[in-house]
Amino acid sequence: MTDPLRTLAILTVAIVLGACSGGTRGPSPSPPASTTGCSPGPPEAGVHNPDRLQVLARCKHAEGTVTDVALEDDGDYHVWFRADPAYEYLLNAQDHFQAKPAMLAEITPRCPLATNPPDARSAARCPKSNLTIPKLGDRIAIDGPWVLDTNHGWREIHPVDAIRIIGHA
Repeated sequence: MTDPLRTLAILTVAIVLGACSGGTRGPSPSPPASTTGCSPGPPEAGVHNPDRLQVLARCKHAEGTVTDVALEDDGDYHVWFRADPAYEYLLNAQDHFQAKPAMLAEITPRCPLATNPPDARSAARCPKSNLTIPKLGDRIAIDGPWVLDTNHGWREIHPVDAIRIIGHA
């Protein structure tokens, strides 16, 4: 191949590859790893009194609509949500809020993962979570350990490892 033909061939390949890559018109990038999926390590790391929680699965995903958000004395945000039909299997008969089926997701303070705070008061002194706190009516997608709270009998996501707002009421 002569030099002008070789240059033209290389230029043509470069143009085709550039066009196929999508440039800036491609799909939007995935959210950072810190906003999706579950944390590595023990599922109840950094949670106070983890013996009250029976881990059913290390990582579950759920989506639904927020029905209540409350800041608790231990620094947790209790996020009650009506699970979308595809996620209703995560609930049991005890999962309800104001007499309607709902699931609890607990956004916990960022306590050291190497230890578990001995009680709720100690947990409340840990730094606040950097996760988004949803508002009433928000549609959310969450990830975290799926547990049975043996003190209350309900199933929940605790702690929430990742949360995204996927819509508003």
